[in-house]
Amino acid sequence: MHQNVYISIISHHQEELIEQNFQHFPKQLSRYAIHISILDNTGSDRLKAFCEKEGLFYHRNETPHGFGHNHNTMFKLCNPGENDLFIIANPDIVLQPDQLEKLITNFITSNTDIGAPRSYLNKSSGMLDYPDRYFPYLANFIISIVTGKRLHYGNNNEQEYPQWISGSFILFKPSVFKALGGFDEGYHMYCEDIDLCYRAQKKGYKIKLDKTAYIEHDSRMDSRKLFSKSILWHMSSAFRFSWKSKRLLGLMIAKDSQ
Repeated sequence: MHQNVYISIISHHQEELIEQNFQHFPKQLSRYAIHISILDNTGSDRLKAFCEKEGLFYHRNETPHGFGHNHNTMFKLCNPGENDLFIIANPDIVLQPDQLEKLITNFITSNTDIGAPRSYLNKSSGMLDYPDRYFPYLANFIISIVTGKRLHYGNNNEQEYPQWISGSFILFKPSVFKALGGFDEGYHMYCEDIDLCYRAQKKGYKIKLDKTAYIEHDSRMDSRKLFSKSILWHMSSAFRFSWKSKRLLGLMIAKDSQ
């Protein structure tokens, strides 16, 4: 019996990255049927043609929406069953088929609710994408954006059970994603992953980092450009999360922070 694995990818003028990272990706890995599903947030005939050529699911938005809204839409369109797997992935993720197969198998056999692989910013140098993440306060966001110091991140010791994991690549049991109501669509971009993991932790779901499988993340860090539109989205999302989680006052300093 084949198990369906749905990978949700949102494109915002990122057809080149998707072509580069997901061309000829296997549709079958052992007993797992891989369904790469693309939501086109801006409308690209080039991306549509690529998906048709590759045999990938394609959906085009009539009007652009935010990160959480789009992945919630994809969850509804994919409609994964109870025994399936739902994955969200950024277009800038480099994913090796053997690593995906290992990750899926480990996720299922460990009975994890929400999971992520080891993520490299640069595989050749061994530079990790900050796996040790603690829930921030509003001050943490401000300090991070202004100075670049992420005091709510640890020392990359790769905790097996971090408080939250990056939205660049997350695995879900469909029942868990549904029980959480998916992402909070009140965020346009940024902090949706923190918010979802915060709610998941409150409900007792297990969030696990799998150090035996990896991805590479070609992160562009647009949210750190002080005079970009992204900074406004980031600060708006930071305030929303801090308000919802009652973390407006205080400062998280990870004991093993850099």
